[in-house]
Amino acid sequence: MKFQTLLTVGLIISAGAASAQDLPAGYPADYSSLIDKANAEGSLLIYTNLSEDNIRPVVKAFNETYPDIKVESLEMGPSEAFTRYRAEEGTNVSSADILIANTIVDWTSALKQGLVMDYQSPEKANLPDWSHPFPGLYTFSTDPMVTIYNKMTVPEDLRADTMEGLLTNITTHADVFAGKVGTYDGRYAFGGALNYAFIQKHGDQAWKWFDAAGPSIKPGGGAGAMIERTLSGELSASYFVSAPVVWSKMGDGLDAIIDWNFPKDGTVVFPRGIGITGKANHPAAAKVFLDFILSQKGQEAVGEGNLTPYRPGLEVKRELSYSLDEVAKAVGGEENLIIINYDHKMIDDNAAFTARWSKAFNM
Repeated sequence: MKFQTLLTVGLIISAGAASAQDLPAGYPADYSSLIDKANAEGSLLIYTNLSEDNIRPVVKAFNETYPDIKVESLEMGPSEAFTRYRAEEGTNVSSADILIANTIVDWTSALKQGLVMDYQSPEKANLPDWSHPFPGLYTFSTDPMVTIYNKMTVPEDLRADTMEGLLTNITTHADVFAGKVGTYDGRYAFGGALNYAFIQKHGDQAWKWFDAAGPSIKPGGGAGAMIERTLSGELSASYFVSAPVVWSKMGDGLDAIIDWNFPKDGTVVFPRGIGITGKANHPAAAKVFLDFILSQKGQEAVGEGNLTPYRPGLEVKRELSYSLDEVAKAVGGEENLIIINYDHKMIDDNAAFTARWSKAFNM
């Protein structure tokens, strides 16, 4: 676990604070009183699986507008964020005001248990409906999953930019791919959500692809491990790899060995949830922070953190970073995005789905 203290810029920019805290356009008239309360609270605490590199630009941008609110973030596993808050709730321990994590199962359980505040953000009308699936639950970023190839072991004509092409090549070019393709393990929450969404998009055809190629695929490990194994040549390719992790490493010379693409017949997108805890110690500061994240400026800062903002019309002015609109354009339209939703059916179907997936992948 890594402790991060992220208030660093308040004193530097405080001279511009008064004008910066003018009421945002379109917000209710009484929002200024919420800002006053947030400033009086003066701080907030976040539990998240975001890295410091991801969240630092967001906090910096927030403090340019709200320099009197100290933001602290604790980095931990996505499920741990919920487990820790659940254990601390109702005690005298200072606990999270905001949760940010990419785990469908834990958000669903937390909502059912009333651990998330039902807050209606004034930014809600500016966002896609799918981005706020339940009262109080919003989307921080949308992380696309890409396919990566080792250029040294996979000829350019076999670096397919579709899932159908990749899965077909695995079976027809066993000399290149057999036993040398990585992905997330579909028996666990994150990998299960990716695979379930892909099956929902392609139906029985996807099961046929998995049945044929699955025995030649070696699921397991996270994005970092898949990149390292592909870089070393242990793997020829990996799919459903988190794009922000890939992009963050390309500047280190990874592009000399690794090629990557968005699958044009279905790029899976994982929405990273954000919500205010039900018993937040700093509820006004948490509301102001959440509203900022959902705003144009907040989403631009999400892009600066090497993640994928989703507010419509936004472009990321940074090399090797994309907004969701730009990802959609790259794959030929929104119809080629597979945005994972919070459908309870995914959880209800989990046992049967896991058994079917395990059979296809011989696990």
